[in-house]
Amino acid sequence: MRTAKVFVIAVVAMGIGAVGVTAPVKAGEPKADKPKPLAPEQQKRIEALKSKGPEASLTILPVPLAGRPFDLVTELVGLFLEQEGLKNIELGKTVFKPEDKTDMEHLAVSLGEFIRKNPITTDHVLYVEYNGTRQTGLVELRAVVVDKAGALVWAERKTPEDSVWKKDFTASPMGMSVLLRERLRPVLGLNEETRRAAKPGKMAAIAAKRSGLPPENERMPLPGRQEEMKKAMPQATLVVFPARVGMADDAAEAGTAADLAKMINDEGLCKAESAKQSPLLKASQGDPNEMKILWELAREFRDYARKNPMDADYVLKAHYVFNPQRWEQGFVHFIVCDRKGEWVIADLQNSHHDAYRTVKPTSRGDCDKILLERLRWYLK
Repeated sequence: MRTAKVFVIAVVAMGIGAVGVTAPVKAGEPKADKPKPLAPEQQKRIEALKSKGPEASLTILPVPLAGRPFDLVTELVGLFLEQEGLKNIELGKTVFKPEDKTDMEHLAVSLGEFIRKNPITTDHVLYVEYNGTRQTGLVELRAVVVDKAGALVWAERKTPEDSVWKKDFTASPMGMSVLLRERLRPVLGLNEETRRAAKPGKMAAIAAKRSGLPPENERMPLPGRQEEMKKAMPQATLVVFPARVGMADDAAEAGTAADLAKMINDEGLCKAESAKQSPLLKASQGDPNEMKILWELAREFRDYARKNPMDADYVLKAHYVFNPQRWEQGFVHFIVCDRKGEWVIADLQNSHHDAYRTVKPTSRGDCDKILLERLRWYLK
């Protein structure tokens, strides 16, 4: 039995899958640094940190995204490391502001001085920068770890010139965080074994609170309902409501329902028809937390489906956001409820998912294609 994942624990759960970049990149061209031999004292500090493995304690300072500290990104870094097995993580509150032209060597020295003036409660501290602009995307990752005395333990800088940089994916908050996680794992003594043994902790609790996820007892029935829906196809009926597109009111996109219903029928998935009326849903659209946007829409659509039962087995509501110039900046969400108004599917796709990346949507029609592919995945 195929169990569908109805929520994503990482960036989508943190809600930064479609975060834009607005502040300027650090001065100078982002050329890749050549690694320098480590001093014996620094090598000893790295080995000491590595030997502690999951028991090491680490403070993560506020992470600047293109020059501006972004709590969601800081929490994401913490979540990723917790998922790798690191148990003792603190999120620093005091912002570290290095000079714009600081190279890596001076950045480490400056961070050490900062820590000596602003003591931490953990044995080590991590400072990270994700640098770029809206035009270029993110083009530089800089990270430094010092101990509580301010002594350098590890430092690294990555740009598109480095082999570990993955085009399109790395140039995003999630991609940067994935790259950072992979570079930090050996330094922290984390591996597949520690990942398997990892348990949700403080960072997972923060992510869950931010995400707007429903209680577990409301999410648990969804895989079973999805199996029931799959068995009912292709004879089951589906009413398709007009999609919410961008930040516009639902009523402005009335034609979307008929187009999508036709695509579903042509695919032979079920017997779809467009809704004869359209609710004007008011769930938040401007929240920076993408997962929260999904679930607030899901709650409101569920309430509507319960109060306005359709003569159909299932009902569907979608929400599209896209940028005609940059396909990476957008998402495709859709909700399916059954005849009783209970959730069956709550699906989120953005530039970190294969279905989305394959289409690279720049139009409403492209978003329809992504939704169709995801619906096919659930029903076939």
